Amino acid sequence: MQTSPIYAVVDLETTGTNLKNGDRIIQIGCVLVSDGQIINHFQTNINPRMPISTPISQLTGITNGSVKNAPLFDDVAATIYSLLSDTIFVAHNVNFDFPFLNAELEKAGFPELNIPAIDTVTLSQILFPTAQSFRLRDLTSRLNINHDSPHSADSDAEATGKLLIKLMQALSDVPTKTLESITHLGLELPYETMDIFQRAIDARQNRNPKLASNLYIKDGIVLKKEAPIPTVNLAKTPSYPNSKKAKLKIFGEQLRYRGSQAKMMNMIYNNYSHAVPQNLIIEAGTGVGKTLGYLVPMLYLTYPNQKVVVSTATNVLQQQMASNAMTELNGILPFKVGCVVLKGNEHYLDLAKFIHSLSVVEDANQVQLIKARLLIWLLQTTTGDLDELQLTSYRAPYFNEITHQGIASLNPQNNFHDDDFLIRRQRQLVSANIIITNHAYLSQHAQELGEQLEEPYLIIDEAQHLSENILRQSRRTLNFQSVMTVAHLLQGLVNEGNNRNLSEVFAQLPMGIYNVKLLRTDLSDLETAIKQFEQALYRQFMLNISSADANQIIEQPIDNHTLLKMLSPKNSILASIEQALGSIHLHFNALHHLFESQANRWLASDRYLVTQFQSQLVHLTQADETLNQFIEILNKQLDAAVFWLTVQQSLEQSTMRLSGGLLTTNQFLMKQVYPYFKRPAFVGATLFSSSRSQFLYHQLDLDQQTTKVKKLPSPFNYAKQSRLFVAGDAPIISAHNYQEYIHYLSDTIYQITKNNPRQTMILFNSLLTIEQIYSQLRSTDLFTKRDILAQGITGNKEKLLKQFAAGQQSILLGAASFWEGIDLPKSQLELLIITRLPFDSPAAVLTKAENNWLQQNHKNPFYNSALPKATLRVRQGLGRLIRTEDDRGVAIILDKRIVERKYGQTMLKTLPADLPVKTLPTTEIIEETKSFFFKK
Repeated sequence: MQTSPIYAVVDLETTGTNLKNGDRIIQIGCVLVSDGQIINHFQTNINPRMPISTPISQLTGITNGSVKNAPLFDDVAATIYSLLSDTIFVAHNVNFDFPFLNAELEKAGFPELNIPAIDTVTLSQILFPTAQSFRLRDLTSRLNINHDSPHSADSDAEATGKLLIKLMQALSDVPTKTLESITHLGLELPYETMDIFQRAIDARQNRNPKLASNLYIKDGIVLKKEAPIPTVNLAKTPSYPNSKKAKLKIFGEQLRYRGSQAKMMNMIYNNYSHAVPQNLIIEAGTGVGKTLGYLVPMLYLTYPNQKVVVSTATNVLQQQMASNAMTELNGILPFKVGCVVLKGNEHYLDLAKFIHSLSVVEDANQVQLIKARLLIWLLQTTTGDLDELQLTSYRAPYFNEITHQGIASLNPQNNFHDDDFLIRRQRQLVSANIIITNHAYLSQHAQELGEQLEEPYLIIDEAQHLSENILRQSRRTLNFQSVMTVAHLLQGLVNEGNNRNLSEVFAQLPMGIYNVKLLRTDLSDLETAIKQFEQALYRQFMLNISSADANQIIEQPIDNHTLLKMLSPKNSILASIEQALGSIHLHFNALHHLFESQANRWLASDRYLVTQFQSQLVHLTQADETLNQFIEILNKQLDAAVFWLTVQQSLEQSTMRLSGGLLTTNQFLMKQVYPYFKRPAFVGATLFSSSRSQFLYHQLDLDQQTTKVKKLPSPFNYAKQSRLFVAGDAPIISAHNYQEYIHYLSDTIYQITKNNPRQTMILFNSLLTIEQIYSQLRSTDLFTKRDILAQGITGNKEKLLKQFAAGQQSILLGAASFWEGIDLPKSQLELLIITRLPFDSPAAVLTKAENNWLQQNHKNPFYNSALPKATLRVRQGLGRLIRTEDDRGVAIILDKRIVERKYGQTMLKTLPADLPVKTLPTTEIIEETKSFFFKK
């Protein structure tokens, strides 16, 4: 009988990470795991015979005094060697621990450990594909594994041992077919990590585990069954719970009664129960419970067969609503409800393309690893939404090959057509009560949604962002360098060379040879025409621009009338581009038809080549769509548009990008969105920039006289829960004191965060300032004590938010996008620092253009744009701090203009009336902040 393997799970603490520099082990922890249980522990400090640096001591808690009387490694080497012999070595980052330990053993006179070794980081990446992070402490938090002392070898070893047990349990649940698909990928994983998958297959040789009831197999691929949408099954139409008593009856123990939320529910229900409902704006302060505040009445209004479309600002907010609100609604309502999330096609996996890609061995091992993760994810997802994954390489070229291009791009004859995730989504739209989308998707698909769903109700959540989302959607960039790169890649797939190409694939077919030859000519013509167009733009708009700084990015506004002439169909260069693109599509479609008509003759690698060409061709199509969108905007809204060229690296032409779009929605919402729905309701926590401002009405194309407005204040006790401190001695930034200002910021941030070890978010107006502050903080001891996350440096917004939410005493440096749409309750955010009032830069191309447009329309740019926008950002920024009635937090503004300028007083008046505001010297703010947190 074969005995179960023993896994030796090891963690080392060392003086540093560089063996060549003589770094040594200062602590070793080991647990032995067998049959899903920890069976033994070993731990010891080790005297490294060299000083332990202060940063290492602060990180690990191990000091020179701790190891003074500890054994030398030579003294314990025999014990360690004996303990680990005949085991399977396991570590969280085995590429560090295993060679480091072997080097120490060799120094002590022992041979290298000749045992298998596996890596729990890589296993976690494959088996837990939707994990936010693969740091040990983040994984243990996700899996509810107790891990009290990170960076202590014994605690880390035990936590990794428990993680290994969870991984083995997860592995045992993976169907054999999926395991076989993973082994066929030829993955190169650290040491013997890949053997784990083969061992799991071998262990099933004498038994055939039954496939889980929620899974099915299609052509050798295991997929999760489609999640059914709950159906309505009441004998009679339920009555809306209008009174408090009726609401309490349905809420039961599931939902706490809130007076302001109840008012919101009744207002919405009553408005839409009338024969002629009005447009409705509800500003519901944080804590009112606005999501259920509009969904509950809407679900009674739509029962049983109508639908409500809810549009919100971001994909993250869509997911939060879909997961959180649905659970609560189905817990309280007397009927079942279901929802469908709608996003752009590019967010979804094209299942057929992914299956094809499995048959091609990639040069990059990282791509093969992504395939393994996706195979496991297919056992878990019912939506195919790639946002469920936490892939930092989401923009890797491989994703161009497997992301969806829409239902129209699907082949109905493909075996996976009915399993496709967008086809599934279409089926679910029929029975869903709630359709959750985002503002960008709504602006592009309003007519389609309205007609398909038969004039549904419409809720615009985070309504203050609707207009800017539409404007952002209208703004595109044509990156000439990227277009040239794609054209070059396509030529590489067509031209004869060292690698297999389309010339070889179609070499035996006369029509194939003919179309490949024409395709080669088309691509060459396109490349020439794009170069000519780029040169023409440069000569027209950039030739006389000078730059003293070789690294400076130049944004040059361009004249719309001149650009329109250059984009005219009469322009021979533009005509050449359109001719070449049309011809490329024509000849590739001919090749594709030929390819599909003889589907059985091709190798998997041939199909992959054709798919690669098709995927890259999409980028050229998108570039062409951008050009055509520019032309449409210039023809239809010449005076409401802005265009500019961006060049960097000392005016290098090859870095040039053409950008442009609308400055104003110009009645777009009134004409292109609202007509396809019932009268919309607009909701948000921070909609108004002042009591008299017309900004919101203008942004939403609404008539104030025909719009009903209700403001519901936050129920939180700000006097008890929060403080706002303003630094009265903060310098006002100017060109001549910029370095002084940066020094003030870095020193103040250091002092505040050092003395207040709290979850801290620091908001900036520019990524450049973040970079400078991050650089200065790196030279302090703050990095050894706290996780410092910085936008544009350590990750993008989504990644940083996930790390921050899972962190303890982390510091996050964020810019524009962090001012809004973030939910970090309780201890996830305790201290907020606003470095500067968030006015748009007056030097920015878009700001200049918008200001000019406002002046031409006899409006004051400051009061009609700059101030309302900045005020809303301040409200939204401060709104991040207190999200529940149990939260406590401090906000600090390092910009005294908010108390010294008249417009600053306007901003302050929009904040909660009971929020205590104090103007103090910076040094006193540090102490007052500390005092607030200690006085519970």
